[in-house]
Amino acid sequence: MIIPALDVLNNSIVRLYQGKYDTAQFYPFELSERLQEYQNSGAKKLHLVDLEGARNPEKKQWQTIQQATKNINVPYQVGGGIRRVQDVVQWLEAGASQVVIGSMAVDKQQEVASWIKQYGAQQFVIALDVNNKDGKWLPATHGWLSDAKQDLFALMDFYTELGVADFLCTDISKDGTMTGPSFSLYHDIVNHNSAIKVQASGGVSTLEDIKQLNALNVGGVILGKSLLEGAFSVEEALQCYQNA
Repeated sequence: MIIPALDVLNNSIVRLYQGKYDTAQFYPFELSERLQEYQNSGAKKLHLVDLEGARNPEKKQWQTIQQATKNINVPYQVGGGIRRVQDVVQWLEAGASQVVIGSMAVDKQQEVASWIKQYGAQQFVIALDVNNKDGKWLPATHGWLSDAKQDLFALMDFYTELGVADFLCTDISKDGTMTGPSFSLYHDIVNHNSAIKVQASGGVSTLEDIKQLNALNVGGVILGKSLLEGAFSVEEALQCYQNA
């Protein structure tokens, strides 16, 4: 599945380089129009990140994002600053099909497990951003400043046992770089558990990247900067994914 993605900061569409806020590149697109455009182009799912909320949960951009998604008919998943069960409820009530849980899924596993049990595993995407350290994939948290104690696969096993199938994994060294995805990361994940529907994120810059990811049997390909920069269109990406 092709999943167009938009990150929101200061109520505007933005992309960061390797997650660093001081690299923010703002785009002159209107959020609701851009979402509509992606939907009209045939996308069957959309991905939204509240970067302001991720940095400071007190400054969530609820209203901006909820207003922009009002006229969207395709499912969308949303992340950024989801720290409490109330945040989960608010997004689900606002129409999100899934909430994306990042740092909390690493640091507060039991709390997130209780949310999953309460609202259903299908409502959650677990986002794990990783660094490769000495051949091990280690999730990073808190703006990628801390490495988790457990490796990626131990965390994935914890959540798959709770029924979660959707994971969004990013190799931090590739994020926002358009230098090609981390094929080895997705190969290792699918190899570890082929039932996982991993969403590949970071570094996709060509249609050939999409073909190669599809060949690895990933569950989805997140496209952010490549679409904003016009490397290819949603239609081209969909056609490539379907024909790969």
